[in-house]
Formats: sequence, structure tokens, C-alpha cells
Amino acid sequence: MVERGDRLRGNKLLQDKVNMHKQMEVLLNRSVKEFRAKEDGSGKLGSITLESIPAGTVEELHPAGCFVFIGLDPNTEFIKGSVDLDDRGLIATDTGFQTSMPGVFAAGDVRSGSTKQLASAVGEGAGAAIAVRQYLENKDRN
Repeated sequence: MVERGDRLRGNKLLQDKVNMHKQMEVLLNRSVKEFRAKEDGSGKLGSITLESIPAGTVEELHPAGCFVFIGLDPNTEFIKGSVDLDDRGLIATDTGFQTSMPGVFAAGDVRSGSTKQLASAVGEGAGAAIAVRQYLENKDRN
């Protein structure tokens, strides 16, 4: 497990499970710089290049696979002050995915009330796309 910070964050129970797991190694203060495919043309993961923070030293890992998980903090700072956010920084919407700003819709993990599941995010994205189309059609009529 690669963590950019100097410690694991999140649920204490999960941190304890990770720290006690015999087959897991936690690499703190590192950032992923590159994913490389195997040179055999298979398209499979060959290596991951990590950079140590702040030393800047580079290391290369050769894992069997990789699961990318960025974190739980929403990337909504760019829209703060334009639409309503909840206390965690997630975008507030109505049942039709409309935000507090007319014509701006939100779906998926960034939306308050989302289940944070891929299948739900896909469904929300489709629902939001339909809502955008309806919004634009109604706007053209007025």
C-alpha cells in the first residue's frame, strides 16, 4: 500500500487490519510517478515507479496488480461558493441531480448522498445526463 502522507488515515479498525496483515507492506511518504506495462506486449502491469517524499529518491516495484484508490476527500474546492456543499465538501443536489446553481448538475462520488459505488455512479451519471438534456430542452422552449 502506497501512502503519500506520513501515516495511514481513515477508519482505525481498517488501519489495524492493514498493519497486522502479513502480506501487506505499507510504504509511507511516497507518490506514484509512473505505471509501466510489461514489454511483452500483453498490456499487463509491469512496474510502478514511486518517488519518496521529500527526499525525491525513486524506486521501482513489480507487483502482480494494482488497485488505485485516491481517497475520500472530494475534489470540489474549484466549485466552492458557486454551489451548495455539505459539511464534508460534497455537492448538494436535488433528486434530479440539480445543484443550487441552475444548469449545473452533479453525479457520482462527488455528490452528497452518493453510495460511493461504481454501479451507482454510472447510474447517477446517466440520470444526470438525462436531466441536463431535459433542462436544455426546457430552456430552449422558454
